[in-house]
Amino acid sequence: MALEFKNIENDKEWDELVFSLPEYSFLLSSARYQYSQRNGLKPYRIGIFNNDIFLGVIFCYIGYSKLFGKYLECKHSPTLMENRVEYWDEILEYLKILGNDNGCFMIRFAPLSKENEQITEFYKKQSMIKAPIHNVDALISQHIDLTKDIEELRRDMNKTKRNLLNRLLKDSNVSVKIFNDDSQFDVFKDFHLQTTKLKGYTDKPVNLLIEEFKDQISNDMFYILVGYYKNTPIGFWQCTRYGKNLHLYQAGTDTEFREMNINISYLLFWETVKLGKELGCEKLDLFGGVVPENYVGKNHPWSGIGNFKESLGGNKETYMHSRDYPLKSLIYKAYSFTTSVRTKLKGYTTDW
Repeated sequence: MALEFKNIENDKEWDELVFSLPEYSFLLSSARYQYSQRNGLKPYRIGIFNNDIFLGVIFCYIGYSKLFGKYLECKHSPTLMENRVEYWDEILEYLKILGNDNGCFMIRFAPLSKENEQITEFYKKQSMIKAPIHNVDALISQHIDLTKDIEELRRDMNKTKRNLLNRLLKDSNVSVKIFNDDSQFDVFKDFHLQTTKLKGYTDKPVNLLIEEFKDQISNDMFYILVGYYKNTPIGFWQCTRYGKNLHLYQAGTDTEFREMNINISYLLFWETVKLGKELGCEKLDLFGGVVPENYVGKNHPWSGIGNFKESLGGNKETYMHSRDYPLKSLIYKAYSFTTSVRTKLKGYTTDW
């Protein structure tokens, strides 16, 4: 069997191919491709075909590590309509050529697939290695089924959180407004910086996130919900719509109002649920920050945010652990050791 790998140039054609897949996220979108292009990541979007029959996609880019050099990363891909070991073997051979041509030391696979016999067989056959990282890119996430009735979704919430929401809905001092333009970028900058400082984690630079938001705005994907107390902004949720999904991508609050114990996040969640239903979305993906099942109850940097997201209802969804294929064995061994140690020192687990 010889699969055909086509570079897809047209945005609309690409997005329509992605929307036909059983699982996808905005990390596969044309907006993310445009953002990656402008920021020097050298992205590729490739359709996989067999005798003109569409089989799946690869979205990948050439990343760079100061210590170890270039690598080929596939975020939420390759993703196939049907998983067959022979398909995966050919995909790897294609990506090995692409990686070697670009001087990469490894290839990383992260398909949006739950435990799967065919993919597992392929990983074993090709001696692919579990990536020495924690569950980044929402490979473990809380999903809310937006096809449910709105009152059923309210009942799905933890009882205590539902009561907090009901009190907020009756409080005339709090409100939420929804924007789909760049008018709230200053609010985003302020609260995002406060939140990352408070939580002690590293995110993309704010200016890069804003560049990504601009691409989302031009593709009609961007929404920012701002929560107010007496007309003063105190928190936000930034959401990205792509196909049938609404993803919570960024969130933050004013640390001063955290101390006043105004739980605006529950009202932001509820207005996001309503927004998703109005947009005709089928799923709200709270996009990561959830602790792996085998790490529940243990000390973990995401324990607080994970408990919060799970209290909102829905289901914890776990996709397969990312896998690496070394192209330069010695460099990869050094990378794997260093990254694994760094990840564990930060309190995360590479076992999920």
